[in-house]
Amino acid sequence: MKAGANSANGKCAANMSWRDRDYNRGFGGGWGGGGVLSLLSWSLPLGTFFGIRMQASFWLVLLAALDLLNVLRTKSLVLAVLAITGVLAALLVHEFGHRLTAQLVGGRHDDFLMWPAGNMLPPTHPPAAWPMFAAQGGGILANALVAMFVGSILTINWHVTPAALPAIFGQLQPDLTAMSLMPNFLVAALYMFCMTNILLVAVNLLPFYWFDGGYLLQAILWPMTGAYKSVDFTCITGMVVAILLFMLSAYGENLMGMVVCAMLFFDSLQRRRALQVDGSGTIDQLISSSANISDLPAPKRKRLLQRWLHWIGRRDHRARKEQQMVDTILEKVSEKGMHSLTRREKRILRRATQRQREADLISQR
Repeated sequence: MKAGANSANGKCAANMSWRDRDYNRGFGGGWGGGGVLSLLSWSLPLGTFFGIRMQASFWLVLLAALDLLNVLRTKSLVLAVLAITGVLAALLVHEFGHRLTAQLVGGRHDDFLMWPAGNMLPPTHPPAAWPMFAAQGGGILANALVAMFVGSILTINWHVTPAALPAIFGQLQPDLTAMSLMPNFLVAALYMFCMTNILLVAVNLLPFYWFDGGYLLQAILWPMTGAYKSVDFTCITGMVVAILLFMLSAYGENLMGMVVCAMLFFDSLQRRRALQVDGSGTIDQLISSSANISDLPAPKRKRLLQRWLHWIGRRDHRARKEQQMVDTILEKVSEKGMHSLTRREKRILRRATQRQREADLISQR
């Protein structure tokens, strides 16, 4: 593709609302089309509550259907209802955790398109590493705190200890057999709720952009490597982890796990290829830095813009400070040579050079 076409595409992407973006069409933007593929991107509207638009994705509806089918084997409709309720409650805890931390750093999270691992629509945030880490990590933190609280109640009152690490790619439906062994329905409901929170924590720590872990790893690497390399390294890490999990699932004869791992591998591969073809556009999409805020009321829009400007100002301040350090190092090199630099100075110079190359690459598109 020519540079002019890439530039036009980048300008179009900047004017997109969340409804037009690839991540609103499914995983990796690849679920479009007709027939069965259209079904995979279908969602069930649940309504708007407190300004939040809630939808259940095809995958969450499928989970509920499998759970109800499991009733035919366990003969316990009450347990099935409790299991579905526990999953939905844990997902809402996860999403409200995202919403709270996103708002604290100047972002938004007003659309909940829920699937079994959380939300298919990530929160928006200012284009900086810390806001990304906070906004994406809020859901995991909320699930972890709730799991510890409910787990403590189960252990102290009924001597029921939830598993510390459930099978990540095991059965899609909740374990109704384990719930049937609980002393009463209240304990069964709390057990299911606690286990779902633990599962959400475990899954969302995986380094994939399907989950929160991909964004968290990118945010950690971003200050050290720059935006482009942080995305590239996250995609490579995702492919490696997907291969290892695939081998583990194959060893355990877990067909569902093998399918999920294969999908995760190809999603990471697709994102890396897109990054190499059009790095700037992919980074902008991944950090959600061009989200549409024109539909917000004027006071909220003003506060949001103020927070974004605050974070951008901090980023620019760090950039100026780094440039001053680079200028000082270059003066030292011109006077005494490269051999006079310390390891820290060489690292700063190398990082600044890499960032300049990335900026030149973006400006040429």
